[in-house]
Amino acid sequence: MIVSVKNKQRRQAIISFIIAILLGVLIKFNVIFPIAIDNTVHSWFAHIQTNFGDVVMAIATFLGNPVVDVTYAVILAGILVIAKLHVPAIWTVTTILLGDIFLTIIRLLINRSRPVGHLLADSSSAFPSTHVFGLFVIIFILAILVTPNINSLYTQIIINWLSVLIGLMTIMSRIYFNAQFLSDTVAAVLFAYAWVILSASLYPKLAIFLQTHISIFKHDEI
Repeated sequence: MIVSVKNKQRRQAIISFIIAILLGVLIKFNVIFPIAIDNTVHSWFAHIQTNFGDVVMAIATFLGNPVVDVTYAVILAGILVIAKLHVPAIWTVTTILLGDIFLTIIRLLINRSRPVGHLLADSSSAFPSTHVFGLFVIIFILAILVTPNINSLYTQIIINWLSVLIGLMTIMSRIYFNAQFLSDTVAAVLFAYAWVILSASLYPKLAIFLQTHISIFKHDEI
């Protein structure tokens, strides 16, 4: 299978999901931890804002915009289609779209208010961050689907480091612009990892179903 995960990754995904859920419960019931840490980090970021920082963080938050995340998925799916990897392309788009639905449910359940001073455009629930979740879903998809199939170790390292850098910058930007607290972004990363590993675990069933029941996928590489 082109998309596959190890049992170790599944265990890590379960742990990530449990931690993210616990964070959500603690925040829902206003428990002092992690709210105290959130407030401390929020206050620190409020004192380091500069004009240059505004520009850099604006670029970073744009790169993690949910619409841009879907664009990433569509571009990746297009490349896969060109490479005649239709099933992985469908899996990629399905993972990001269903992931957004999953996250919306979580956000409605927790219904956390945004930090004081947030932009008017950021009016929905803060926990977890949609920007961070969507971007890290793409990052984890790249780590599972793309980089393992690249022969050049140097290229793998560049892609991994660039992905992590953009991800960390997006996390910082959400806190910088008072859009989210630290725990909102941490939970988003944990949920993203758990979601992608779950989706990857179900990939063989999707691939076999499409290849067995839909003739156009009969000879596709899965």
